[in-house]
Amino acid sequence: MSLRAHLEQVAKATGKAPPALVGEYALPEALAHVWGWFCELSGARGAGGFSIAPIGFQDIEAWARLTGHQPTSAEVVLLRQLDDVFRDELTPK
Repeated sequence: MSLRAHLEQVAKATGKAPPALVGEYALPEALAHVWGWFCELSGARGAGGFSIAPIGFQDIEAWARLTGHQPTSAEVVLLRQLDDVFRDELTPK
């Protein structure tokens, strides 16, 4: 799936176009794989009590084992940060 397709998926899920989709910011190509991983993980997450469940370390570990990806510790931190921002955007203010 292309980076644009991932961004369009987020726009559809959140009702907001990510800045990179409207051209305000561009995602560095060096981070595109982490964004792709996040979209893959996010699409497989379970439901939480009153909101979507966070992507946990166990989820990331299972995903990595099943897909053969080997994220570095820095990439795992980025995945968790993306998840925090994503869930915050979905939380009604």
